[in-house]
Amino acid sequence: MFRTLTLALGALLLSACAGVSQYSVSESELEKALYTQLEQQAPTLTQGLVETRIDDLNLTIGPDNRQVVRLDIRGETAINAIVARFPAMLDLQIEGRPVYDRQKNAIFIRDLNLLNSKVNAFGYQGEVGIASAGMMQLVRAVLENQPVYRLDDGRYRWVKNVPLALDIVPGRLVLSPRFSD
Repeated sequence: MFRTLTLALGALLLSACAGVSQYSVSESELEKALYTQLEQQAPTLTQGLVETRIDDLNLTIGPDNRQVVRLDIRGETAINAIVARFPAMLDLQIEGRPVYDRQKNAIFIRDLNLLNSKVNAFGYQGEVGIASAGMMQLVRAVLENQPVYRLDDGRYRWVKNVPLALDIVPGRLVLSPRFSD
């Protein structure tokens, strides 16, 4: 009987440990955190006569089973002259590599690449990399210096004390203990 009880408790303990052995962040969680951050930073990063605003953000984790995060951003960059305002609507597609920083206990998106940029301004519709420079400056300034997601959830305090590996699974980022790295 003692052996059966010990085995049952051991199985229960192993199943409990398996439940806390990973930390998963979904696309929607990461997208919400990133949109909030970009929206808050836009006014502080607007320089002089150029104003940048993000209207829509869609985030995809692991598109085409690749180890990247893709951002589809729609917004506006405008030049505010003394007499008039000259807006340009932008659609950007950016990819970057998610990175876990153990010291900051946070996830960053680094190595950003502009894949596609479309502009709609003054009757012109097409690709113009120069017009997207302001929006890319905003995105880089936020992503290179600030985490897009912090692992502050009290249920996962253990992540601060364990070396973690970041794995990209389509639709989510998975952090799990990795003692061999």
